[in-house]
Amino acid sequence: MKTINAFVTTDGALFETKSLAEKHEMTLSKLGLIADFLGSEFNKYPARQQSVIAKNSIIGWELWKVKNDLPK
Repeated sequence: MKTINAFVTTDGALFETKSLAEKHEMTLSKLGLIADFLGSEFNKYPARQQSVIAKNSIIGWELWKVKNDLPK
């Protein structure tokens, strides 16, 4: 038997790294807002694959802002 280190998010999901857990937490906190944007006329990339890329980019942007102590 061995001890492992892991990160548990607010929804109970388990992650091996802190960065993956932080990305998941950001996704949880912003998912509704991101979905609203992706469903709006402001989203110029409505195709499924493009929307996934857009969602991941938005989450990455939000994490980058937090890491660099920028305004929310």
